[in-house]
Amino acid sequence: MKSYLKSELVAILLYGILAKVRSGTIVENSKWKIKVYSPPREHGAPHVHVISKGSKAELKVFLETLEISGKTNFSKKAVKEIVKYIHQNYDVLMDQWEALHGKKKKT
Repeated sequence: MKSYLKSELVAILLYGILAKVRSGTIVENSKWKIKVYSPPREHGAPHVHVISKGSKAELKVFLETLEISGKTNFSKKAVKEIVKYIHQNYDVLMDQWEALHGKKKKT
């Protein structure tokens, strides 16, 4: 599994390679990974799944509202860090979600 830094992810997106990823891990660091799943498994509002490395924590975050779905075992500090990262990388994550779901975000 390839690990991407933010700058590498942006470079990949700019060169059109990211659009070839059908589902799975989009961003990964030493603490967690962000996944987007393609249909038919996924439906509903645009969101990502964040999965912890080393513990059994998982988090679902809606991209447009940054709302957290359900309970999580992530610490409050980790949730804040994750939501901040998702907010800062909204365009990249939404573009990937749209590529997998064939939908365009509202402007």
